[in-house]
Amino acid sequence: MVATAVREERDVSTVRYHPRGASSELFGCRDRVVVVSGPAGTGKTYGALWRLHACALKYPGMRGIMLRKVQEDLTASALVTYQERVLGSGRFGVRTYGGSKMVPAAFQYPNGSMLMVGGLDKSEKVMSREYDLVYVNEMWELTEEDVDNLTTRIRWGVMPYQQVFGDTNPQGPGHHLYKRVQNGKARMLFSVHKDNPDLWDESKQEWTVRGQAYLDGLNDLTGFRRDRLLLGLWTAAEGVVYPEFNRQTHVKTVDCDGWSTILGMDVGTRNPTALLTIRHAGERIHLEREHYQRGMSSDDMVDVAVARYFETKATHMVLDPSAASLIVSLQRRGVNVRKGVNDIVVGIGRVSSALSTFTVDPSCIATINEFESYQYPDGRRSGVDVPVKDNDHAMDALRYVVMDLVTAPTDSLVAN
Repeated sequence: MVATAVREERDVSTVRYHPRGASSELFGCRDRVVVVSGPAGTGKTYGALWRLHACALKYPGMRGIMLRKVQEDLTASALVTYQERVLGSGRFGVRTYGGSKMVPAAFQYPNGSMLMVGGLDKSEKVMSREYDLVYVNEMWELTEEDVDNLTTRIRWGVMPYQQVFGDTNPQGPGHHLYKRVQNGKARMLFSVHKDNPDLWDESKQEWTVRGQAYLDGLNDLTGFRRDRLLLGLWTAAEGVVYPEFNRQTHVKTVDCDGWSTILGMDVGTRNPTALLTIRHAGERIHLEREHYQRGMSSDDMVDVAVARYFETKATHMVLDPSAASLIVSLQRRGVNVRKGVNDIVVGIGRVSSALSTFTVDPSCIATINEFESYQYPDGRRSGVDVPVKDNDHAMDALRYVVMDLVTAPTDSLVAN
């Protein structure tokens, strides 16, 4: 397709963008919900952003939004690509609007079109408006309810069709996006590495130097990661730690009125920090809420944990016993802290037993993803093997809490 820039100071530039593969299909796709799925590095996000931009140029007065589950994550990823590689490719006369308490930030086009920016962590801004196009970056992060809710907002009516579309790396076959496609409620377009001109030279019919190096790196992956990120397959992890976990039975909304609350935290530095809000009554255990974030400072962790502790009226908090300084900081803020029992093998056994009465709220996407990705080395499971130290942050936090509920060791209580 050809995007022609608007006149700006008597200067006109013409920008040519030639989509390939799934990105090309996306330009002609009119289905109500579309998922562009593919391995890492196939150009899914770039193609989706160009499609959004081209529609804003073509249909004066159209309204679209680019969003992610958490808006801050969008700001550091797809939004940079849009500003630098899409808008930065020519002179389109697009202006930025910083937003307000009730109106999302937006890019305003000279023809009256508007592309807003948002996150479902600030849903009041997103859900209070109507759109022609809703683009979701990292669509796998959304719950089934999130997708359903977004389809109610595509009724602006300026474009000849309205649509929710997004890009994603493949997940497990039990993911709601995959099932939505199987049930005929969405269309899936499959992107491959040859769709990306930075990796594949169409004229020479060979991989570029960068492309070959990139594929060599993906080829070093093993198991389900190789299947998903190199081959683009929606496949389950081999040798998952909790094979009993099933989205159909374990993922649901539960009324926990009157239940007790415990917080569990696994501390990350370069890895994500996971803070789980666990509700329990009798043998029932329900994960009601998660906070899952990379790059948190110690002060950030304390602030979030203290706020959640008093908001939920938790009886206590259980966390990594090695986080000594964090424990002290939490104590000083009035949090009742217990050191988690860090016996991984025993803890996994306790969680496996608890799964018969365990449920998790659909909003806890990171935890659900870890349940389906937490695995043993080489797909093996034995009484002495411990899992791969990956996809385990929410799993560790959950393990601390379950061990606390099952064993309730009195010597783990940290005196205030």
